[in-house]
Amino acid sequence: MGDEDIKQPLLDGSETEGQEAESEPQSGPSSKAKKQRGKGRIALITVGAGFVLVAGGGGVVYGTQHSNPSFCNAVCHTPMDPYVESYKQGTSTNPLQADLAGPLNVTVHKDAPDQVVCLDCHTEGIGEQLEMGTHWLTGDYTYPLEPITLVAGEVTKEGQLSGTTFCLREGCHVGVESTDDLKQVLADQPRNPHDSHNGLMECTLCHRTHEQSMMWCTQCHADAEVPEGWLTWTDQQSQLKEAEAGS
Repeated sequence: MGDEDIKQPLLDGSETEGQEAESEPQSGPSSKAKKQRGKGRIALITVGAGFVLVAGGGGVVYGTQHSNPSFCNAVCHTPMDPYVESYKQGTSTNPLQADLAGPLNVTVHKDAPDQVVCLDCHTEGIGEQLEMGTHWLTGDYTYPLEPITLVAGEVTKEGQLSGTTFCLREGCHVGVESTDDLKQVLADQPRNPHDSHNGLMECTLCHRTHEQSMMWCTQCHADAEVPEGWLTWTDQQSQLKEAEAGS
């Protein structure tokens, strides 16, 4: 039998006579595989871009809604409902102050030419917001909430000023941006609470936001002028005693 009679198997299982099987030369990835990888990259980029758009859009929506007072009690109905109602309806969060003789401080701010919203005064940073959210989720909070007392010069966790320095921030009260400006507001009164003989008085001693304000000076000076709708020191003490008796 000659060499020409030798049968060689081919890769596909067939046989040929008189010639050796030749394999196709090895080449790189096929064009089809390249196209598939190209499509994969495009899909990945598209998904990434979509994520950025959604996250960015979500951030815009959150920022917009977060500045809306209704956002405050959209989820946290307890304990925020009374405060949002106080902002919108002008009702006191103190049940003993159902019959108001004048507008609350929160109403005055809401009806200002440049409408003041919750976040203009409640300036907690993201860290404090997360902490408050954790307290709400775990039920680790008191209800009703304890009133906030601002102390002059005190700095919050996020480094933002509070107290008298907070209330005198630039742009909040036009023309009243320093303690000297503040003293001039009631300079024509015989007893000027903004220029007290006790020194610099804290804003929240008199000015309450979601409750009736109280003229602090009346605890000693019965002739001190009391703005419409405000309480005297004696009025407030009576309410505190009534609240304690009902608790």
